[in-house]
Amino acid sequence: MNKGIVNAEAGLNIRDNPGGTKIGSLNKGTVIDLLALEAGWWKIRTAGGTGFVAARYVTAIPETPVVKPKSVIVRGSDVIGPDGQVFAKTYRKGVYNVGRVSIHNYVTNHADRFTHLSDSLLRVMQAVSANEGKLEAINTWDNAYLTFGCFQWTAGTGDSAGELPALVHRLKRDKPQAFEKYFKDAGLDVVEVPESPSDIARGRFTLKGRALRTASEKEVLREHIWAYRFWCAGEDADVREVQIHHAMDRLHTFYRHPGKYILGRPVADYVTSQYGVALLLDQHVNRPGHVPRILEQAVTRFYRQGGSKTPESWSIADELRLLDIYLELRHETSMTDSRQRAQRTLDAVRQGLASDQRGSFAA
Repeated sequence: MNKGIVNAEAGLNIRDNPGGTKIGSLNKGTVIDLLALEAGWWKIRTAGGTGFVAARYVTAIPETPVVKPKSVIVRGSDVIGPDGQVFAKTYRKGVYNVGRVSIHNYVTNHADRFTHLSDSLLRVMQAVSANEGKLEAINTWDNAYLTFGCFQWTAGTGDSAGELPALVHRLKRDKPQAFEKYFKDAGLDVVEVPESPSDIARGRFTLKGRALRTASEKEVLREHIWAYRFWCAGEDADVREVQIHHAMDRLHTFYRHPGKYILGRPVADYVTSQYGVALLLDQHVNRPGHVPRILEQAVTRFYRQGGSKTPESWSIADELRLLDIYLELRHETSMTDSRQRAQRTLDAVRQGLASDQRGSFAA
């Protein structure tokens, strides 16, 4: 399927037929699926099915070329792919690209891909996305060898297994054609990813059948060709969809998980607002070992300060009070930029992306 990007400064109308009735609009920079060209009009995929847009306001994006090992070049600090695009910058022993498309932007413009998910879960993900990476972000310069995507999944530091192989495993399972296009055809595969993980799923990459287990073996992932392949994958709609689904699943590792109960109750009994769930998920992405331990400390302090010990009777004010205590404790941990991250989540609530009302979250 071809893709295009809207180039109209004032946005672009979607019509039911070429020159017909307006049924929607697209902002400049929106990436769209192009189905067919009909007399100066592109037939495109929309949330409700299909529509038509004037072709002169759409710049077609060429399909990602098949990458050959020596097709990436470095010119100064620019890292250039075989299509001539600068896809990354050099830094230390590797390269990086912070990306451009957030979870919020993608979900907003491609709601048709997520119709089976609850609105509140999507709102939580949109709130969390303010603190996370972009869907095509890459990094090969730090001690994790290769980092990719909106939740900055890595190949694992040192000799450790990593979360990035688990993401690729999910792509292999859910979107096999995309997996073959970007990874299998280049000899990259995954092993040791549990089918039903009880916690965060991790695994290892294999390259041409050989498992990359040690730090020295994983150094091959710093080669620019892998940054390019992952960057190309990050531009693919199927890969983006899998990323978002995989990111959402992280919530299931602690929100109602029997192994993460607090004082005999699931986390879901204490925190039921989209705002609160977003704060917990944000910490879990940054410091998974802290959740739900820090929340348990907050609940204990809440009770000591006279709070009701029956969460089902809590008011909106009760939950917000608990979250204030939780944030005080969270700010004292080693979490990166805890205060700034909390403020961005609160900003999402003020912008209407998520609700702080108790009971507003439904997975």
